[in-house]
Amino acid sequence: MIIRQAAERVVLVRPGPGLLDAAVVAGLDVWVVSDTGAWPPGAEPPSGLPPQRLLRADFDDPAALRSLLTRTVAEHGIGHVLYLAGDLERGLASGVSAAAEDVLRELSADPGRPAGRLPDAVTVRRILNQSRTSAVRAEEAGSVAEACALAEDFPLPVVIKSADKSGCWWTVPVHDRSGLDQWAQQAVTARHSAPYLVEELLTGARFRVDTLTVDGMHLVAAITPEGNAAPLPDREQAGIRATVRALLDLAGYERGTTRTDVLVGARGSRIAAATEPDRERHGNGRSRASVTSGIERGTDR
Repeated sequence: MIIRQAAERVVLVRPGPGLLDAAVVAGLDVWVVSDTGAWPPGAEPPSGLPPQRLLRADFDDPAALRSLLTRTVAEHGIGHVLYLAGDLERGLASGVSAAAEDVLRELSADPGRPAGRLPDAVTVRRILNQSRTSAVRAEEAGSVAEACALAEDFPLPVVIKSADKSGCWWTVPVHDRSGLDQWAQQAVTARHSAPYLVEELLTGARFRVDTLTVDGMHLVAAITPEGNAAPLPDREQAGIRATVRALLDLAGYERGTTRTDVLVGARGSRIAAATEPDRERHGNGRSRASVTSGIERGTDR
Protein backbone atom coordinates (compact mmCIF):
# COMPACT_ATOMS: atom_id res chain seq x y z
CA MET A 1 0.00 0.00 0.00
CA ILE A 2 1.14 3.57 -0.72
CA ILE A 3 0.16 6.69 1.15
CA ARG A 4 0.92 9.68 -1.04
CA GLN A 5 1.52 13.35 -0.35
CA ALA A 6 4.08 15.14 -2.50
CA ALA A 7 7.67 13.91 -2.47
CA GLU A 8 9.77 10.80 -2.84
CA ARG A 9 10.52 10.51 0.84
CA VAL A 10 9.15 7.21 2.15
CA VAL A 11 8.31 5.46 5.38
CA LEU A 12 8.76 1.68 5.23
CA VAL A 13 6.55 -0.17 7.71
CA ARG A 14 8.21 -3.26 9.18
CA PRO A 15 10.08 -3.93 5.92
CA GLY A 16 11.80 -7.16 5.03
CA PRO A 17 15.29 -6.96 3.53
CA GLY A 18 13.89 -7.04 -0.02
CA LEU A 19 11.69 -3.97 0.39
CA LEU A 20 14.38 -2.05 2.26
CA ASP A 21 17.01 -2.83 -0.36
CA ALA A 22 14.66 -2.00 -3.25
CA ALA A 23 13.77 1.39 -1.76
CA VAL A 24 17.39 2.32 -1.06
CA VAL A 25 18.64 1.17 -4.48
CA ALA A 26 15.84 3.19 -6.10
CA GLY A 27 17.24 6.30 -4.43
CA LEU A 28 14.26 6.95 -2.15
CA ASP A 29 14.74 8.93 1.07
CA VAL A 30 13.97 6.29 3.72
CA TRP A 31 12.46 6.19 7.21
CA VAL A 32 11.70 2.82 8.86
CA VAL A 33 8.96 1.94 11.35
CA SER A 34 9.76 -1.30 13.19
CA ASP A 35 8.24 -3.22 16.07
CA THR A 36 11.67 -4.37 17.25
CA GLY A 37 13.76 -1.22 17.13
CA ALA A 38 16.21 -3.01 14.83
CA TRP A 39 16.81 -3.50 11.14
CA PRO A 40 15.18 -6.47 9.40
CA PRO A 41 17.06 -9.78 9.83
CA GLY A 42 19.73 -10.05 7.16
CA ALA A 43 19.67 -6.32 6.40
CA GLU A 44 22.22 -3.68 7.35
CA PRO A 45 21.34 -0.02 7.93
CA PRO A 46 21.87 1.90 4.68
CA SER A 47 25.05 3.92 4.78
CA GLY A 48 24.45 7.46 6.00
CA LEU A 49 20.90 6.89 7.23
CA PRO A 50 20.50 8.79 10.51
CA PRO A 51 19.51 6.64 13.51
CA GLN A 52 16.54 8.93 14.19
CA ARG A 53 14.94 7.56 11.01
CA LEU A 54 14.53 4.15 12.68
CA LEU A 55 11.23 4.48 14.55
CA ARG A 56 9.79 1.94 16.94
CA ALA A 57 6.06 1.18 17.10
CA ASP A 58 3.85 -1.22 19.03
CA PHE A 59 2.03 -3.18 16.33
CA ASP A 60 -0.44 -4.41 18.94
CA ASP A 61 -1.62 -0.80 19.29
CA PRO A 62 -3.05 0.41 15.95
CA ALA A 63 -3.96 3.82 17.40
CA ALA A 64 -0.35 4.42 18.45
CA LEU A 65 0.89 3.23 15.05
CA ARG A 66 -1.47 5.62 13.29
CA SER A 67 -0.35 8.50 15.50
CA LEU A 68 3.32 7.75 14.78
CA LEU A 69 2.79 7.54 11.02
CA THR A 70 0.69 10.70 10.90
CA ARG A 71 3.23 12.66 12.93
CA THR A 72 6.21 11.38 10.92
CA VAL A 73 4.60 12.13 7.55
CA ALA A 74 3.61 15.64 8.65
CA GLU A 75 6.90 16.57 10.32
CA HIS A 76 9.17 15.44 7.48
CA GLY A 77 7.03 16.10 4.41
CA ILE A 78 7.07 12.42 3.53
CA GLY A 79 5.32 11.50 0.31
CA HIS A 80 4.71 7.77 0.69
CA VAL A 81 4.22 5.02 3.25
CA LEU A 82 5.10 1.61 1.87
CA TYR A 83 4.71 -1.92 3.13
CA LEU A 84 4.31 -5.46 1.88
CA ALA A 85 1.51 -7.35 3.57
CA GLY A 86 3.77 -10.40 3.78
CA ASP A 87 6.35 -8.43 5.74
CA LEU A 88 3.66 -7.37 8.22
CA GLU A 89 2.34 -10.90 8.59
CA ARG A 90 5.59 -12.69 9.44
CA GLY A 91 6.16 -13.12 13.15
CA LEU A 92 3.12 -11.11 14.25
CA ALA A 93 0.30 -12.36 16.42
CA SER A 94 -2.97 -13.23 14.70
CA GLY A 95 -4.86 -10.15 13.58
CA VAL A 96 -2.03 -7.68 14.19
CA SER A 97 -1.06 -7.35 10.52
CA ALA A 98 -4.73 -6.81 9.59
CA ALA A 99 -5.04 -4.09 12.22
CA ALA A 100 -1.93 -2.31 10.97
CA GLU A 101 -3.20 -2.62 7.40
CA ASP A 102 -6.53 -1.04 8.37
CA VAL A 103 -4.72 1.90 9.93
CA LEU A 104 -2.66 2.49 6.78
CA ARG A 105 -5.74 2.18 4.57
CA GLU A 106 -7.43 4.96 6.55
CA LEU A 107 -4.39 7.18 6.01
CA SER A 108 -4.27 6.49 2.26
CA ALA A 109 -7.13 8.80 1.24
CA ASP A 110 -5.95 11.32 -1.37
CA PRO A 111 -8.87 13.22 -2.89
CA GLY A 112 -6.54 14.92 -5.34
CA ARG A 113 -5.64 11.69 -7.11
CA PRO A 114 -7.35 8.30 -7.25
CA ALA A 115 -5.36 5.24 -6.27
CA GLY A 116 -3.70 3.37 -9.10
CA ARG A 117 -5.38 0.18 -10.21
CA LEU A 118 -4.30 -2.67 -12.39
CA PRO A 119 -6.71 -3.52 -15.20
CA ASP A 120 -8.87 -6.62 -14.84
CA ALA A 121 -7.56 -10.07 -15.77
CA VAL A 122 -8.90 -9.92 -19.35
CA THR A 123 -7.23 -6.58 -20.04
CA VAL A 124 -3.96 -7.68 -18.44
CA ARG A 125 -3.85 -10.69 -20.77
CA ARG A 126 -4.67 -8.52 -23.79
CA ILE A 127 -1.82 -6.16 -22.88
CA LEU A 128 0.63 -9.01 -22.50
CA ASN A 129 -0.37 -10.78 -25.72
CA GLN A 130 -0.60 -7.66 -27.87
CA SER A 131 2.85 -6.55 -26.74
CA ARG A 132 4.18 -10.11 -27.03
CA THR A 133 5.40 -9.78 -23.46
CA SER A 134 4.89 -13.16 -21.84
CA ALA A 135 2.29 -14.14 -24.46
CA VAL A 136 0.15 -17.25 -23.90
CA ARG A 137 -2.80 -18.72 -25.74
CA ALA A 138 -5.99 -17.10 -24.43
CA GLU A 139 -9.55 -16.61 -25.70
CA GLU A 140 -12.42 -14.50 -24.40
CA ALA A 141 -15.95 -15.87 -24.08
CA GLY A 142 -19.26 -14.06 -23.77
CA SER A 143 -21.11 -16.81 -21.91
CA VAL A 144 -20.52 -19.84 -19.73
CA ALA A 145 -21.45 -22.14 -22.62
CA GLU A 146 -18.98 -20.43 -24.95
CA ALA A 147 -16.25 -20.67 -22.31
CA CYS A 148 -16.88 -24.40 -21.97
CA ALA A 149 -16.70 -24.88 -25.75
CA LEU A 150 -13.44 -22.93 -25.92
CA ALA A 151 -11.97 -24.95 -23.06
CA GLU A 152 -12.66 -28.22 -24.88
CA ASP A 153 -11.13 -26.82 -28.08
CA PHE A 154 -7.86 -25.83 -26.38
CA PRO A 155 -7.97 -28.79 -25.26
CA LEU A 156 -8.13 -29.40 -21.51
CA PRO A 157 -6.48 -28.72 -19.09
CA VAL A 158 -7.01 -24.95 -19.06
CA VAL A 159 -7.43 -22.07 -16.65
CA ILE A 160 -10.67 -20.05 -16.62
CA LYS A 161 -10.87 -16.56 -15.13
CA SER A 162 -14.12 -14.75 -14.38
CA ALA A 163 -15.48 -12.00 -12.14
CA ASP A 164 -18.19 -12.38 -9.52
CA LYS A 165 -20.92 -9.85 -8.67
CA SER A 166 -18.56 -7.79 -6.51
CA GLY A 167 -16.03 -7.50 -9.33
CA CYS A 168 -13.50 -9.87 -7.75
CA TRP A 169 -11.75 -12.13 -10.25
CA TRP A 170 -11.55 -15.87 -9.72
CA THR A 171 -8.98 -18.14 -11.34
CA VAL A 172 -9.91 -21.81 -11.63
CA PRO A 173 -7.72 -24.59 -13.07
CA VAL A 174 -9.85 -27.10 -15.02
CA HIS A 175 -8.14 -30.42 -15.65
CA ASP A 176 -10.92 -32.57 -17.14
CA ARG A 177 -14.54 -32.60 -18.32
CA SER A 178 -15.85 -33.22 -14.81
CA GLY A 179 -13.94 -30.19 -13.57
CA LEU A 180 -15.30 -28.13 -16.47
CA ASP A 181 -18.87 -29.07 -15.59
CA GLN A 182 -18.21 -28.16 -11.97
CA TRP A 183 -16.77 -24.78 -12.99
CA ALA A 184 -19.80 -24.04 -15.19
CA GLN A 185 -22.21 -24.86 -12.38
CA GLN A 186 -20.32 -22.68 -9.89
CA ALA A 187 -20.08 -19.79 -12.37
CA VAL A 188 -23.85 -19.85 -12.91
CA THR A 189 -24.66 -20.24 -9.21
CA ALA A 190 -22.31 -17.42 -8.19
CA ARG A 191 -23.57 -15.27 -11.09
CA HIS A 192 -20.17 -14.68 -12.63
CA SER A 193 -20.45 -12.32 -15.57
CA ALA A 194 -18.86 -12.05 -19.01
CA PRO A 195 -16.24 -11.80 -20.26
CA TYR A 196 -14.79 -15.17 -19.31
CA LEU A 197 -11.11 -15.74 -20.06
CA VAL A 198 -9.92 -19.21 -21.08
CA GLU A 199 -6.14 -19.65 -21.02
CA GLU A 200 -3.68 -22.44 -21.57
CA LEU A 201 -2.59 -23.97 -18.28
CA LEU A 202 1.04 -23.04 -17.66
CA THR A 203 3.42 -25.41 -15.94
CA GLY A 204 6.79 -24.91 -14.33
CA ALA A 205 8.38 -23.52 -11.19
CA ARG A 206 6.24 -20.83 -9.62
CA PHE A 207 7.61 -17.54 -8.31
CA ARG A 208 5.80 -14.74 -6.52
CA VAL A 209 7.00 -11.24 -7.41
CA ASP A 210 6.05 -8.52 -4.92
CA THR A 211 6.24 -5.04 -6.39
CA LEU A 212 5.59 -1.54 -5.10
CA THR A 213 5.15 1.36 -7.50
CA VAL A 214 5.87 4.98 -6.64
CA ASP A 215 5.09 7.62 -9.29
CA GLY A 216 5.52 5.05 -12.05
CA MET A 217 8.78 3.67 -10.60
CA HIS A 218 8.42 -0.07 -9.96
CA LEU A 219 10.31 -1.47 -6.98
CA VAL A 220 10.69 -5.25 -7.08
CA ALA A 221 10.85 -6.04 -3.37
CA ALA A 222 11.00 -9.83 -3.59
CA ILE A 223 11.05 -12.78 -5.98
CA THR A 224 9.94 -15.69 -3.81
CA PRO A 225 10.00 -19.36 -4.88
CA GLU A 226 6.76 -21.19 -4.13
CA GLY A 227 6.14 -24.89 -3.62
CA ASN A 228 9.19 -26.90 -4.71
CA ALA A 229 10.70 -24.14 -6.85
CA ALA A 230 14.42 -23.53 -6.34
CA PRO A 231 15.86 -20.01 -6.13
CA LEU A 232 16.81 -18.60 -9.52
CA PRO A 233 20.26 -17.38 -10.57
CA ASP A 234 20.71 -13.62 -10.86
CA ARG A 235 20.38 -13.56 -14.65
CA GLU A 236 16.97 -15.24 -14.62
CA GLN A 237 15.79 -13.03 -11.75
CA ALA A 238 16.80 -9.97 -13.79
CA GLY A 239 14.67 -11.26 -16.68
CA ILE A 240 11.65 -11.69 -14.41
CA ARG A 241 12.10 -8.18 -13.00
CA ALA A 242 12.22 -6.75 -16.52
CA THR A 243 9.09 -8.65 -17.60
CA VAL A 244 7.06 -7.58 -14.56
CA ARG A 245 8.15 -3.96 -14.92
CA ALA A 246 7.24 -4.07 -18.61
CA LEU A 247 3.71 -5.20 -17.75
CA LEU A 248 3.26 -2.42 -15.20
CA ASP A 249 4.58 0.15 -17.68
CA LEU A 250 2.29 -1.11 -20.45
CA ALA A 251 -0.66 -1.01 -18.06
CA GLY A 252 0.15 2.57 -17.08
CA TYR A 253 0.36 1.59 -13.43
CA GLU A 254 1.47 4.61 -11.39
CA ARG A 255 1.30 3.66 -7.73
CA GLY A 256 0.31 0.77 -5.54
CA THR A 257 1.24 -2.72 -4.43
CA THR A 258 1.10 -5.62 -6.86
CA ARG A 259 1.74 -9.32 -6.82
CA THR A 260 2.68 -11.09 -10.04
CA ASP A 261 2.80 -14.88 -10.40
CA VAL A 262 5.46 -16.06 -12.82
CA LEU A 263 5.95 -19.61 -14.08
CA VAL A 264 9.41 -20.67 -15.26
CA GLY A 265 9.43 -23.75 -17.47
CA ALA A 266 10.80 -25.23 -20.67
CA ARG A 267 9.33 -22.33 -22.69
CA GLY A 268 10.91 -19.69 -20.46
CA SER A 269 9.27 -17.43 -17.89
CA ARG A 270 5.70 -16.24 -18.36
CA ILE A 271 3.27 -14.23 -16.28
CA ALA A 272 0.32 -16.28 -15.06
CA ALA A 273 -1.47 -13.53 -13.15
CA ALA A 274 -1.00 -9.99 -11.88
CA THR A 275 -3.13 -8.67 -9.05
CA GLU A 276 -3.36 -6.04 -6.36
CA PRO A 277 -3.40 -7.98 -3.09
CA ASP A 278 -6.37 -6.13 -1.54
CA ARG A 279 -8.58 -7.10 -4.52
CA GLU A 280 -7.74 -10.80 -4.69
CA ARG A 281 -10.10 -13.74 -4.68
CA HIS A 282 -9.50 -17.10 -6.22
CA GLY A 283 -11.02 -20.32 -7.31
CA ASN A 284 -11.36 -22.43 -4.20
CA GLY A 285 -14.48 -20.63 -3.01
CA ARG A 286 -12.76 -18.58 -0.30
CA SER A 287 -11.75 -14.96 -0.08
CA ARG A 288 -8.04 -14.46 0.50
CA ALA A 289 -6.32 -11.95 2.72
CA SER A 290 -4.12 -9.43 1.00
CA VAL A 291 -0.93 -11.37 1.63
CA THR A 292 -1.87 -14.39 -0.46
CA SER A 293 -2.03 -15.43 -4.06
CA GLY A 294 -4.49 -14.39 -6.72
CA ILE A 295 -4.40 -17.98 -8.02
CA GLU A 296 -5.25 -21.19 -6.28
CA ARG A 297 -2.52 -22.72 -4.15
CA GLY A 298 -1.20 -26.10 -5.10
CA THR A 299 -2.05 -25.93 -8.79
CA ASP A 300 0.22 -25.64 -11.78
CA ARG A 301 -0.37 -22.62 -13.92
